[in-house]
Amino acid sequence: MEKKMGFVETVGNLVNLLLSNEKTKIINVIVACRNHRLRAFLFPRWTRLPKNYIDHFHDKDKTIKPGSSEMAGLVITVDKDVFEFSDDKNVREALNYVSSSEEDLKFVDEYLKDKKIKDKSENFNLPSGRQGLKFPFLAEKVDTLWKKGIKNGFVREECLKGIETKSYEDGLIEVQYNGRRKSIVSFSLVEKRKKGEEECPYCSYEKGREDYPWNGYIISANPYPYYDHHIVIVNEKHTYQFIDKNEIRIMVEFVLNAPEYMVVYNGPPGTTILSHMHFQAGIHSLPVERAKTRVLSGDGNLTVSKLVGFPTRVFVVEKIIV
Repeated sequence: MEKKMGFVETVGNLVNLLLSNEKTKIINVIVACRNHRLRAFLFPRWTRLPKNYIDHFHDKDKTIKPGSSEMAGLVITVDKDVFEFSDDKNVREALNYVSSSEEDLKFVDEYLKDKKIKDKSENFNLPSGRQGLKFPFLAEKVDTLWKKGIKNGFVREECLKGIETKSYEDGLIEVQYNGRRKSIVSFSLVEKRKKGEEECPYCSYEKGREDYPWNGYIISANPYPYYDHHIVIVNEKHTYQFIDKNEIRIMVEFVLNAPEYMVVYNGPPGTTILSHMHFQAGIHSLPVERAKTRVLSGDGNLTVSKLVGFPTRVFVVEKIIV
């Protein structure tokens, strides 16, 4: 009898496969549920910084630093000259460079040819080990937490004001200039955090921060947001950034209980805080959600696809929730 995998296991198997290869092991994951379509976007890449920006500016801080948002088409810049350099051609070249190539992804295509995807019924709302507990008021709890963060000044609301934006390719590439975030994304700061030379911001308490415990994680507002209701979902334990099937389930349970949100995971080394496992989430429609797909494998309400014509290579696992 063939084993039926379902959404979480299918995503988890693909993630494990990508992690096993040197050319695909830097992974970004986005999970969203829109109009009963539960989707996980998997972005495999082999390096962190784009060569064309480094060659042009000769400065590791004068660049874009592709994380989940950038790999999904939302490019965030914190320097005006970088924003101006980020036209259609340069952004596409940068994202194409850091993304794993079609050649390097052939082993995934072969896996999907040989491994038939099998759908199965999944009860996403019941966290493992806590049967019977659901989260019907999660969105309201997070909304309250966000509004309190703005009211007491913990959330720097100015980060969401005065932003310049431009878009290309019918909205598949969006570039944002947000100079107010510059102080938290510098190369030197990232290096300090990697070496443990700076106190973990998730373990230390900052005045005005509100926390909400949920499903083995702590939810709080992101003090330097770049989209509406930008929050962080931080593991209760101070453990290194990782992703497995249980963490994928956490992402799924969040968006099913708060469907306005999308949840993102930035894999090492593509995040500024590697020492403490966390996700980010917010209310925003990313360009990748509007891209065209080509189905590679499927069964019932479950499919695995690739994006067509997008700046980065992306695998999409989708399940229709009925």
